Amino acid sequence: MRELEHLHLQLRLHRHLCFYPFLSRALEYVKEAGFTLDDLISSVSARIRAKERVIEAIRTGVIQRPVIGDDTQAQTELLSYPFARILVSCIRDSYLIRRYALAEAKGAYKRLIEDLRSDDSIIHELSEDLGIHAEFSPNLVLLPFTDYLRLTANLRDKRWKLVNRGMVRGKVRLGMTEFVRIVQEAMYGRIVKDLPLDVPDDICNSLSEHIEHIRKELGVKRKNLEELHTPSGGDPGSYPPCITNILNNLKAGINVPHSARFAVTAFLLNIGLSVDEVIELYRNSPDFDEARTRYQVEHIAGAKGGTRYTAPSCATMRTYGNCVGKDEFCEKVTHPLSYYRLKLKLGK
Repeated sequence: MRELEHLHLQLRLHRHLCFYPFLSRALEYVKEAGFTLDDLISSVSARIRAKERVIEAIRTGVIQRPVIGDDTQAQTELLSYPFARILVSCIRDSYLIRRYALAEAKGAYKRLIEDLRSDDSIIHELSEDLGIHAEFSPNLVLLPFTDYLRLTANLRDKRWKLVNRGMVRGKVRLGMTEFVRIVQEAMYGRIVKDLPLDVPDDICNSLSEHIEHIRKELGVKRKNLEELHTPSGGDPGSYPPCITNILNNLKAGINVPHSARFAVTAFLLNIGLSVDEVIELYRNSPDFDEARTRYQVEHIAGAKGGTRYTAPSCATMRTYGNCVGKDEFCEKVTHPLSYYRLKLKLGK
C-alpha cells in the first residue's frame, strides 16, 4: 500500500511525464508500477486512448496533449503511449510509423512551448534525457556543432544550414524557440527508433477490432493523399520520372531536399498549377510551415521580386542527385519540361 502511494505521489509530482511518455523516467514509472502487457490490454481506458492517439496522428498529424484533471487521467495518458506503439507495430506500415512518430513529436513540441512559459526545467530534463549537450543562458542556447548537424539533418530550410548560423567556440547559437524545434527532431528520433516492435501474433489478433478501425482510417488518408498529390494541371502521366519520384516522396511524408523542392515547384508552376495548388502538395511534409512555404512558392512563381523561375535542367538534376528512374524519353531531352512536352505531343 505504501509503495502504491509512493507511485501516485511520484506521478503527481511529475505529472508532466504523461505529456512526454518517451522519457526514461516515464518508462521507469511504468516499470516500477508493475504494469504488464496483460495489464495494458485489459485496460479499457488505455486501449481507447491509444487508438485515439493513432487515429489523431493519421487524421491531423499532431497528437494533442489533453487537459489532465487527476492522477487516473494522467496514468491513462501515460499507459496509452506503449499501447499505441503496439497498435502501430501490429499494422507494420512504414508510412503510418513515420506519421505516428512525427505526430507524437509535434504534440510534445506544442506542449513543451506551453510548459516553457511557466517552467524551464523540463527543457533541461528533455535535453539530458535525449543526449543533447546544450548550454543554457537567458534567451540563448549553445549547442555543439556535432549535435547540431546530427539533429538538423532532416531540416531542409536554408536557415538551418551551418554556414548560416552564428558560432561560439565550436558551438551553434540558437534562440530558445529554435532549440525547441531541434528538440522535436530528437523526440521524433527517440519515438521512431524501435518501431515496429516485435509484437506476438496472438496479441495483434486480440486487437483486431482496433487494428481494423485504424486500417480504415489509413485507407481514407491514403485516398485523400492520392487526390491531393495528383495535380489538377496538365497530365501527371506525362511527368518525367524525377518529378514523379519527388511527388511520391512528398506524398509519403518524406522530407525532400531543398533542391528537389525547388525543382518540383518550378516544374509544376511552369505547366500551369497555381501557387495554392503547389502549396497543398507540401502539407504532408514533416516540417510544413504554411507561411514559409507560401513565401517560397510565390518567390519561385515570380510574385516576389518579379523573376519567374524555370525548372532545373537534367544536368542540374543529376548534379543534385534528383535524376532517378531514367527511361527512353529521358535520352531524347535535356530538360524536365522538354520531357513533359514531348510525351504530351506523342500522347504516351
